[in-house]
Amino acid sequence: MASWGFSKKIALRYLWSKRSEAFISIITVISVIGVAIGVMVLNIVMAVMTGFEHELREKIVGTDSHIVVSNQSGGRIEGWQWVVGEVAKVPGIVSVSPFTYNQVLVRSESRSAGLLIRGIKRGSASAEQVQSYLGQHYSLESLFAPPPITVLTTSGEEGEATIPGIVIGRSLAHSLGVFVGTPVSILSPQVSSTPFGLVPSFRRFVVVGTYSSGLVEYENGVAYVALEEAQRFFGMGDTVTGLEVRVKDINAAPALAREVLERLGGIGSGFSVRDWTLTNKPLWDAIQLEKKVYFIVLLLIIVMASFSIVTTLIMIVLEKRKDIAIMKTLGASTASVGRIFRIQGAVIGGLGTAIGLVLGLVGCLGLKKFGFPIDERIFQMSTLPIHIEPLNFVATGVAAFAICFFATVYPARRAAQLEPSEVLRYD
Repeated sequence: MASWGFSKKIALRYLWSKRSEAFISIITVISVIGVAIGVMVLNIVMAVMTGFEHELREKIVGTDSHIVVSNQSGGRIEGWQWVVGEVAKVPGIVSVSPFTYNQVLVRSESRSAGLLIRGIKRGSASAEQVQSYLGQHYSLESLFAPPPITVLTTSGEEGEATIPGIVIGRSLAHSLGVFVGTPVSILSPQVSSTPFGLVPSFRRFVVVGTYSSGLVEYENGVAYVALEEAQRFFGMGDTVTGLEVRVKDINAAPALAREVLERLGGIGSGFSVRDWTLTNKPLWDAIQLEKKVYFIVLLLIIVMASFSIVTTLIMIVLEKRKDIAIMKTLGASTASVGRIFRIQGAVIGGLGTAIGLVLGLVGCLGLKKFGFPIDERIFQMSTLPIHIEPLNFVATGVAAFAICFFATVYPARRAAQLEPSEVLRYD
């Protein structure tokens, strides 16, 4: 304990003594600043990357289901009411709703586009989610009870008719040149036999709303209709494509998916149960890999800053060679001499890390409050997303301090190996 106190006292005196070389003091300050900048940049970048991951996950999980129950063979689910009842019994499940998925071609007066039609049930979690994407000016109720519109009859006269409603993405609406109240034609790849041969199924729908989810690709590819209309148009009867399941905790979705599968009879039941982590696994894996690469690359900034710590300690060792020799002559152990310079390096690294963590937190809070504008057409959001994750700050602080402490090994070893007789003989 006395040896530790001695090393600490000498280390702090060497580090902050006013009589030390001014050049060494400047290098010490530069070392602290370098470590602080590296830690700050690393924390801000990790907060931005975590923010992108968080925002993307919220949008994808919000537009898609937490868990999807479908037919293992890819067919339709018959008797889905029983399946809904069984799945709803699993603790942690918030809602279970049927849906349909079918591929169609949508045509306006001048343009056409491929589209996935999703049939949703009134009052389901999907219906509530779509309502939130519509905004305050539109109600999703018009999707299930569309108002009559003015159409031209076969005789050329105007008349009123009620046709099914459809909600399409705002980006797709701009591409097709349609707006609320505009009728569009939906062509299904399913064909039916007529006197004129095989023709695709065709029906008119009226646009009752346009939604904006923040994901342009999703808006361009998915539209919503009432479940009953989808079943009728595609000739599905009372069958559905699958069941969407919403859970209380999305992080518990993988475990709940296994429970749901067991509830339905296991692997041999003919059902496939996939949670959101499996549905988007390549995307999440890519994001996690990118975060790890950024973390490792930006750690190199701290490694570069640690070189200045090595330089500072080596110069102090060279300056204090005589003092070290006298201390060893008076009985200071080799371990206590080496500890002096390890403490100095730890103080420099610890101070730089602490300042960097504070500056990183301030920078993250500033970006979160005032925002940094980015191109919404490319990044699906208007400002730079910031999500402060305490674990990232802890990992950065520990890694930075470890690098700085490791940088003290060589200078401390050189100081501890000095021979008093050799130093004092020539000094």
